[in-house]
Amino acid sequence: MADNYNIDLIADIEDLIKRYNKNPEKRITKKDIVVLLQKAEVLVPGRLGIKRADMKDETLVNLDLRPDIVKDGGKTRLLPVFTTFSQIPEDYLDTFSFIRVNCGEIYAYIEECSNVAGIVVNPFTELNLEVKKKKGARKTATKQVSTAVAEDAKEAVIIYNDEKYPIKKTPFTIGRENANIEIGQSYISKVHVVISFKDGKYRIADYDSTNGTKVNGTALRPKVYYELKDGYEIQLADKETMLVDID
Repeated sequence: MADNYNIDLIADIEDLIKRYNKNPEKRITKKDIVVLLQKAEVLVPGRLGIKRADMKDETLVNLDLRPDIVKDGGKTRLLPVFTTFSQIPEDYLDTFSFIRVNCGEIYAYIEECSNVAGIVVNPFTELNLEVKKKKGARKTATKQVSTAVAEDAKEAVIIYNDEKYPIKKTPFTIGRENANIEIGQSYISKVHVVISFKDGKYRIADYDSTNGTKVNGTALRPKVYYELKDGYEIQLADKETMLVDID
């Protein structure tokens, strides 16, 4: 596999990381490296799912790539990225699929993930570098501006443990903390799913939860909205079940 994509920029980044790790100098800061990283394309590992994929002309669409997550010594969850294929151990290369992504987009992605603390560049090698999110980074859907559901819209209610939770404003969240429906279990993510109202329809999205969401038995792709209809069953982490009642 050739590593000839943005090769000069990647070479500069790897050189700075090497010098920074060998002897952190005031002249070389992590911020300097991050500035270059945000301009570069990096390799992101994940497990590729094709069960829901379709063939369009000669292209596979709707592929599902679930990113790998690694932990540092303090059990902090980090998203691994690699500067080149040569930085990826052979057994790891055989285990995961890899896509090229602009690293600036990766930063934006992890800021929205409550269960990921940052990225680690080139884990497993001497050219590794951890980049944690800044304190006070942008919060997830719990901080979004609430919008009242239109008065002429059909009333929607989530029924959970024999209790009814009307959706009067969106985003309507279900999760472990500070959610419209709180489920204080470790297998439930802080913000597990988000329900929105758009174009006269209620929609649901898994908010990149750790243990996943199913609607009527179908697993949702992270951060992709699906229409909710009356009688649909929502299942969180294969453990908690609730029903949708739309009048």
